[in-house]
Amino acid sequence: MRNTKIAVALALTALTVFAAISCNSLSHFGRLTQGRIVYGIEYPKEEGQPILVTLLPPTMELKFKENNTVINITGFANMFNLKYITDSHTHTNYTLFRVMNQKLMYKADTTEKAFGYDQMNNLTLTYTDDTLTICGYKCHKAIAKGNKPDSESYDLYYTDEIAINRPNTNNPFKQLDGVLLGFQVRLHGISMIMRAIEIKSEEVDDSEFNIPTDFKQVTYSELQDFINDYMK
Repeated sequence: MRNTKIAVALALTALTVFAAISCNSLSHFGRLTQGRIVYGIEYPKEEGQPILVTLLPPTMELKFKENNTVINITGFANMFNLKYITDSHTHTNYTLFRVMNQKLMYKADTTEKAFGYDQMNNLTLTYTDDTLTICGYKCHKAIAKGNKPDSESYDLYYTDEIAINRPNTNNPFKQLDGVLLGFQVRLHGISMIMRAIEIKSEEVDDSEFNIPTDFKQVTYSELQDFINDYMK
């Protein structure tokens, strides 16, 4: 009986250690290194909004692994899809836009301005002492504002408990060193308020960051013109 108890105890200990190793494989010093973040999206009502707003999706998904990220927004019965892929190893951002069977891609260095945020250039960040917990993660608050007196300001909530190096190279807040869990942007002229509603530690397949070969590579202005025509 005593040997049986010892064997059971050893088995439970081994199982506990294995579970700890499995969890730690997705974290580094307590910081999440691999997984998925789902954001809820709100669209504040504004004058002159395109009709397309009524068809826009209620969520956005971010997957990350080894400092690579892929942001995915799919709208209205999968009729269109906007995807941002950041390859941290080559320091490259890819913007992929698909409408029905039309597929376009814009490729840029991560130091260049992020695609789609033309109305949010030259932002200045002001850091505050305010904090907020989102999905169990402690977030610090910063305020972003343009350099004109009448420029719109944006509240940003970011965390350092998720390990993504330079996580904002594909948005207007490049200088912010933290993963955004609550923020507001103006993407292609549409105001969007985003807040993380689910954060999961899970294995992410490397194929998530593959660049498809069936997309036509275009310039910044060509992709912008195409999207502008689509949103009229």
